[in-house]
Amino acid sequence: MQVTSIFLISLGSAVGALVVWKLCQRVNAPTRRFLFSFLRKKLIYTLVIRRSKSTSDVNVIAFLSILLVIAANITACTLKLTDRIELARRCGTLFIINVVPLYLGGRTSLVADRILRIRLSDYSLMHRWMGRICVIQGLVHGIINASTSSPLVADNLLLSLLSALGGLSFLYVRRYMYEIFLKTHLVFSLALAVTLWIHVSFANTRAVVCLGVGSALWLMHHVAWLIRLIYRNTGPGCSKDITFNRLSNEASSAQAMTVNITLRRPWNISPGQYVYLTLPGITRHRAGFIQSHPYVIAWADGSDITLLIQRCDGFSDTLFTTNLQKQPSVIVDGPYGQIQPLDAYDKVLFIASGIGIAAHLLSIRHLLEAHQKQSARVRRLSLVWFIETSDQEAWASDFFKLLLKLDNRYIFTRYFYVPSRMTNTLEKETEKETERLVRTDQSLDLGWFINREALAEAGNMVVSVCGNPRFEDAVRRGVRASNQDMHFFTTGFHPEETHASRLSELRYSCGTKQVEN
Repeated sequence: MQVTSIFLISLGSAVGALVVWKLCQRVNAPTRRFLFSFLRKKLIYTLVIRRSKSTSDVNVIAFLSILLVIAANITACTLKLTDRIELARRCGTLFIINVVPLYLGGRTSLVADRILRIRLSDYSLMHRWMGRICVIQGLVHGIINASTSSPLVADNLLLSLLSALGGLSFLYVRRYMYEIFLKTHLVFSLALAVTLWIHVSFANTRAVVCLGVGSALWLMHHVAWLIRLIYRNTGPGCSKDITFNRLSNEASSAQAMTVNITLRRPWNISPGQYVYLTLPGITRHRAGFIQSHPYVIAWADGSDITLLIQRCDGFSDTLFTTNLQKQPSVIVDGPYGQIQPLDAYDKVLFIASGIGIAAHLLSIRHLLEAHQKQSARVRRLSLVWFIETSDQEAWASDFFKLLLKLDNRYIFTRYFYVPSRMTNTLEKETEKETERLVRTDQSLDLGWFINREALAEAGNMVVSVCGNPRFEDAVRRGVRASNQDMHFFTTGFHPEETHASRLSELRYSCGTKQVEN
């Protein structure tokens, strides 16, 4: 492309952006709100692919972005292509360029989390698709070159590493052999970077610069992560204690537990953040020391944090089957995650199903404290907890007692949707009216409830949801179906579907029942 063409495209893009910005300023506020609400519901709140285990939700704007990246790479590889040698050269060049952001780090990327402020689910989605593109481009480059010339040892090693990275990243491997995937992915990625330095000619300035940037990013990230991990797990403070409290009732065995950890150094913890927990003394497949498992921080008080863990397959099941009377050693990595911007809303509606309540507790406490200090706009705070089994209400009972003490102005109302066969095993007497609790065994119409909250008072509104994929999708549909302008957030904690959650699906819906004014 000629320099003049590049100049014209750049100038036209700048002028077009300026014109669009000026036109938006001329539109009145109600029209702007309607337009932005329409675009949010169609592009951000609408899912193309709903997440399952080890995957992410893909909304319309993310899906279009993925298609755009794929189309751009295909165009760059094939536009005015002359022969397969040219195809191999282009694929090699694009591979070197695309591989750079992959070395920002994996699930503990400080660059993505602290600097770029990207959510883990969004970053993981980008990382996976860029990785797939790189694997395909690298294989095309290597196979064509191998068919036209005698490959060197480094060339064969690169093809093997790319094939291994692509094969081990299949959903089945990530879903059922996740720990194996994590460790092999790290080793193979490091081996790939070293082999690329051997493979690339130092006369190729572009390739050397890209490899240098990628290697520097990877090295700086891991050095910073290691220093942070050592600093936060060592120090002059009190010894790091961990206690486990299984939550059970008389009718069934424990299906959840609280894990209380006293940190060596105080952390600045925000609502919605999570940690990676390593318990070397609790081994699973004899590899406890190298395994780290993410859990949302349900509560924090000074240097103490509390995790609320539900029993599922894998490591959490090991916690319930292991004798925990002897206090194990613990390594805590974190905190990670972004705070939801809820302070600027007049009405905040939290919706949770099952263990999803763990992601909302700190956010509710933060808003109640901010309301007392008059540092947040919130005037109406509501929580809908869809309880799947009879024992789940006890999981958060102690936390609710602490929250009610903060609700001096009575802005916080709880709505518990319990199974019809459930009896109140917590307290036989009805809670006081001042505690603002509505407890019912009726089915939950999410669309009706969201509309009711939107019409209850004046002011802007946000809905924050945490639950299994089907439940979150039903809440999304309720938000999209509403003719009211509202914002919608999901938390960084993504509970998986369980047998109990699947059995409870008939108890909620996204109906069209009208709200009576």
